[in-house]
Amino acid sequence: MCSEITKINADFLSHLLGKKSWNVYNADNIARVRRDEAAAKAAEEAEEQRMQEVDAERRLAILRGEMPPPLPPSSSKSGPSDANETRLRGAERPPGAEGIGRERKKRKRVGEDDTDFEMRIAKERAVVAAGDDNDDNAIPVRRSKTSDAPLVDRSGHIDLFGAAREHAVRSQKNEEAEREAAKKKRELEDQYTMRFVNAAGKDGLSAPWYSKKADVGRGADTGMTLAEDQGRDVWGNEDPGRKTRDSERIVASDPLAMMKKGAARVREVKKERANFEEERQRELKELRREEKRRERYERRERRDRDEKHRNSDGKHRDRRTRPRHKGRRGETAA
Repeated sequence: MCSEITKINADFLSHLLGKKSWNVYNADNIARVRRDEAAAKAAEEAEEQRMQEVDAERRLAILRGEMPPPLPPSSSKSGPSDANETRLRGAERPPGAEGIGRERKKRKRVGEDDTDFEMRIAKERAVVAAGDDNDDNAIPVRRSKTSDAPLVDRSGHIDLFGAAREHAVRSQKNEEAEREAAKKKRELEDQYTMRFVNAAGKDGLSAPWYSKKADVGRGADTGMTLAEDQGRDVWGNEDPGRKTRDSERIVASDPLAMMKKGAARVREVKKERANFEEERQRELKELRREEKRRERYERRERRDRDEKHRNSDGKHRDRRTRPRHKGRRGETAA
């Protein structure tokens, strides 16, 4: 009974909710929400289209080298407080302050060459500078200080790195002077100072005895001296095998000679393999020939044995039949 009453109440309430104006699932409310969403979407698309057109106009003006048009006020709904705040901010901003911090890049206009472009830029900068000087309320623009060094050197040529080059030359001269002074000081100290580096004598480590060459001066022939030294050892004794050892050492340490030697070894290996393969094929042919010869001999021997066996069988048959014929002949004769 209670369940039936509850069901009846639920059905009654569901029928009543559909007729209430505050019900979110009411048909009128759903249609109103859809109309509002469509209107908002259309307004957003129109605003986006308008902003794209404004951006296109500004880009085109910048490409032409002209002053871009100012941004139009936003068409979005704003209260009076926002409008007043924007107007106050614009009134408080000093004139010419919107360009501070960065400079817009100048571009050439249509039909304007490089000379006209440079002249126009110079005139605009001169006008801006004159306006800043005459205007007491203008905001001073901070300019970076450049160097006072001249661009022309003593010979009249343009020199952009004169100070740096002079500094490098002076430092190089100072280093050379310091090296010369240190060398003279060391030579002076070597006269009365003993060092371990000089234990082998002056220039002992830089030019040891085993690296010294024979004195080929005094009109001697260099080629003949080297040829004579090749047959002697370091003590000047006769060494007949030195020339051979030197040539072998040169060949062993020469990469090209090593490559040639390796290539020759590869060719020798290939030749040996070819000879081995040829010998192997020849031996195989000999074996096949010998095998065929043995087979022919065996067939001949087998054929001869068969013929002998057949001949012997025929003789035995003849011997068995001959006495029988003789006996019959005697009987017939008797």
